[in-house]
Amino acid sequence: MGFDLVTVGVVCADVMVRPVDTIPPRGTLGLVPMLGMHLGGLAGVTAIVCSRLGGKSAFVGRLGRDSFGDFLLAKLNENGVNTARVHRVDTCNSSATVVLISDDGERTFLHHMGTNAETSEEDIDFDVVRDSKVLHWGGPAITPKLDGAPMGRAFEKARSLGVKTSMDTCYDGKGVWLPLIEPSLPHLDVIFSSYEEARNYTGCEEVEAIADFYLSYGIEIAVIKLGAEGIYIKGQGHSLRLPAHRVDRVVDTTGAGDAACGGFLYGYTHGWDLERCGRLANAVGGLTVQRMGGSEAVESLEQTVVFMETLHD
Repeated sequence: MGFDLVTVGVVCADVMVRPVDTIPPRGTLGLVPMLGMHLGGLAGVTAIVCSRLGGKSAFVGRLGRDSFGDFLLAKLNENGVNTARVHRVDTCNSSATVVLISDDGERTFLHHMGTNAETSEEDIDFDVVRDSKVLHWGGPAITPKLDGAPMGRAFEKARSLGVKTSMDTCYDGKGVWLPLIEPSLPHLDVIFSSYEEARNYTGCEEVEAIADFYLSYGIEIAVIKLGAEGIYIKGQGHSLRLPAHRVDRVVDTTGAGDAACGGFLYGYTHGWDLERCGRLANAVGGLTVQRMGGSEAVESLEQTVVFMETLHD
């Protein structure tokens, strides 16, 4: 079975609480109207969105033999993501996050890295990768055993097999930044990076300069996620900026950027041009912020295309 997309990196159980605008005093109880558990994480959400749009996706990596791991594996499978090469381990619990969401959609996180911290180069099954169109890494800085040289080697090997490569960067709380991803950059075809992250990874302020920094390594396409301002895309010799969709109410922005990557990569693996890939990514993001969770709002390609075609800035 061939895959459009194989992802490796961050997958976690998100325990989401909304709305939380104040924290109860220490030792007391506060009541909230909404609390639920959803699958989150840069690699997991991207794989699910691609699958829900009609693509064939797989996740390779590591999960604990715990209740969070059972939940994550079930959610991936329910959404059509192949998990045959996921490693279950007894030595570490699966990753989980408590997400406190304010009434305006802003988020505060309490994160346990769990098995994401243990996922390594050895967890990437190249029998699966060689039978795919794209290998995608979601989570530099929070998958420490993949940071630096290991993922650079993995991407180099994927390319030698004729597989395209992509990365979605993550915020580096330790302040290391560029060394975490630089060994991968010469072996990348597509990079996704939020503006705030990209400023730190590249040392550039202007969005075009950020894209040019990434492209200087030979990367084919740089996608800079601008949140409510939309998306900036630059390829070798071509660039465009697309505004975000306007929505009536933002419920939860968790995973919207990860989901947008899944939308873009669906289009990319199906031969769409850059503008249409970007518009699909924006549409996926616009749907996602209107629901709790990072991927549940994307129901089908048809639904998403209708939203993409009818809601313009």
